[in-house]
Amino acid sequence: MKLLIQYLFLCLTVLAFAGGQASAANSGHMLDNIELIPGEKTSYLTLKGYFEPELFQEISIRPGESAQETLVVIPNAFINNLLMPDREFDQFPVGNMIRQIELEEDIRQEAGNQVSFLVNLKLSLAQELEISLEIEKSTPRQLTFSLIPSGRLITPEPEKTDVTDVLNQTPPEESVLLHPVFAMLAYRQPIRLNVSVLNASRHVGGAQRLAILLERQQRRRIEQRVGMRLEVINISSVQEQMILPRTKIYYRPNMLKSAVTLADIIPGEQIVEPMPLNRGTKPTTDVEIYVGQNFE
Repeated sequence: MKLLIQYLFLCLTVLAFAGGQASAANSGHMLDNIELIPGEKTSYLTLKGYFEPELFQEISIRPGESAQETLVVIPNAFINNLLMPDREFDQFPVGNMIRQIELEEDIRQEAGNQVSFLVNLKLSLAQELEISLEIEKSTPRQLTFSLIPSGRLITPEPEKTDVTDVLNQTPPEESVLLHPVFAMLAYRQPIRLNVSVLNASRHVGGAQRLAILLERQQRRRIEQRVGMRLEVINISSVQEQMILPRTKIYYRPNMLKSAVTLADIIPGEQIVEPMPLNRGTKPTTDVEIYVGQNFE
């Protein structure tokens, strides 16, 4: 019972201070997987997930606490706990390059109810490597680091046991409670849902009619279900060759719930799909609705 009360109190506290930061920024990275791709001269370490290219410049690579360690710091990043429950990786195809990678998620409350969050990757190296972030090879779905070995092996240092750290370790039950999953959800939840409506049918004024339906007739219902303020930021038409038989709804990452809500409210049958990466959509657009022939 005591743990349940602590859990509920933590959730309310984290939601309160994370929500205060949500209006300041909604961009960030989410790590889903790690992969090491060996090469003859250059190998590549790739991090899979969702990434914001405009934040790539903030990523830093620095020396660790010992000669065999290198630290990769990724600000504004979370770890997908469902896809990456483990925090240590040591099964790599290139055994004489990287011995182990440890991940650490650091989320903390700063002054003024601000939330800072980052992910540290501690690389335990078997030999000296020149590690660089390859921005040109990185995309919104992966971060790519090049690994160029120097050929000099690194002798592992003997492990040291810190008595103070052992005494101050948090019990397993409390460490679960202290993990701020709700901070991730609250922080990444924007306060406004930006929707573009485009007429992809031969019915004149289809986009305008749907925009009126969403903004005037169903606004309150939509905002209650998605928890955001609805804004139709664009009403336009597509080219003749892009006419669709059915309405199509494209959504950005983390906007699936909003897209499904809109599909449920729009009359007729809709197709809901993730927004293609090559689509030249404004970064401020969360959901795109292409009004098809089936919308009367």
